Amino acid sequence: MGLGVLAVLIVLAGWQLLSVTGVLNEQAVPSAVQVAAAMLTLLGTSTFWASMWATLASALAGLAILTGIAVVIAALVTRSKFLYESTWFIFEFLKPIPPIALIPLGLLLWGPSPTMKITLITFGALWPLLTQLIYASRAIDGVSLDVARSYRLGLARTARYVVLPSVLPYALTGLRISASIAIIISVVTEMVGGAAGIGQDIIVAQSANDLPTMYGLIMMTGILGLLINVIFALASRSLLFWHPSQREDLR
Repeated sequence: MGLGVLAVLIVLAGWQLLSVTGVLNEQAVPSAVQVAAAMLTLLGTSTFWASMWATLASALAGLAILTGIAVVIAALVTRSKFLYESTWFIFEFLKPIPPIALIPLGLLLWGPSPTMKITLITFGALWPLLTQLIYASRAIDGVSLDVARSYRLGLARTARYVVLPSVLPYALTGLRISASIAIIISVVTEMVGGAAGIGQDIIVAQSANDLPTMYGLIMMTGILGLLINVIFALASRSLLFWHPSQREDLR
C-alpha cells in the first residue's frame, strides 16, 4: 500500500515538473496542480455527484442482472455435456463483440437512457463471470460430491459445504473483472451514446475546452475503478480467509 502511494506521488511530481519546464503543452495537458484543483472543485458540486451516481448505478444494476444470468446459465450448462458442447460456439462467438458496436442498436431501441446503458453493460461484462462460473462448476471435485451423497448431506448442505467453497474463489475473480468492465462500458456508452453520467460530462468539458475539468473527470473515473477493486479485495480477504491465496497474503 505504501509503495503504491509513493509511486502515485512520484508520477504526479513528474507530471507537474514536465508541465512547469514546458515539456508538456498546457494547451493539451494541464499541470497536475490544475487538474487537482479542478477535482476539488468537482467534489463540491452536486452535478458531479449526480453524474457519478448515474454511472455507478448503471454499472451496479448491470452487474446484478448479469450475475443472475451467469449463475443460471452456468448451472444449466454444466449439468449436461450436450448443453455445454452445443453452447460453446455461441459463447465464443458473442464474447469478442464489443459493446460499443451495439450502441447504435441500443439508441434505436431505447435512446440515450439508463436502459440502454444497463443492457450493454449486462452484455459486455457478462462473459468473465460466466466463464469463471462454468470452469468452477466443471472443476468441482467429484469425490467430494460422492462423499456428500454417501453421507446424505442433502442439497442445501452439499451446496454450502462442497459447491460454494469450490465456486466462490472463481466467482469473486469473475465478479471483480466484470465490475471493472461494467464501469468502462458505462462511461463509454455515456460518451458515445449521450446518456447521463461521467462520460457525458467528459465530452461536455472537452467541447467547452475546459481541459482541467476533463482530466479531473477522467481521474475520478480511475479512482472509482480503484475503489471497486479495493472493495472486492477486502471482500475476498473476508470471504476467502481459508483459501491458500489469502493465507499467503497474510504472511
